[in-house]
Amino acid sequence: MSEISKNPNDIAEIGRIQDNDLSEYNPLQEKIDDLEARIKLLGDICTEINPYEAIPDELKMKLMDFNILDLDDPFKVTNRLLMLLEDTIDELHILKPYDDTNSPVKEIL
Repeated sequence: MSEISKNPNDIAEIGRIQDNDLSEYNPLQEKIDDLEARIKLLGDICTEINPYEAIPDELKMKLMDFNILDLDDPFKVTNRLLMLLEDTIDELHILKPYDDTNSPVKEIL
């Protein structure tokens, strides 16, 4: 059996680990980060999928993570992916409006 350490430094370290500093925590930024990660993942899946070929098993697992379970018709899968991507982008733009000042593409009216 292992001994419980009575070293004061160890006890202080345990207290430091359990001390949760939430002063930097921003749930809105966390949601934005999650949406951006989801957009990246959906975009990657869209580039991987080919509606003219059978869906590889690894890609099927990724699709199931997004609750896309009907994998028989690659065109339906692609449409569902695009709808999910569009909805996620819309949700992100509600929380973080698009800023085109840094965009390399400028619209001319």
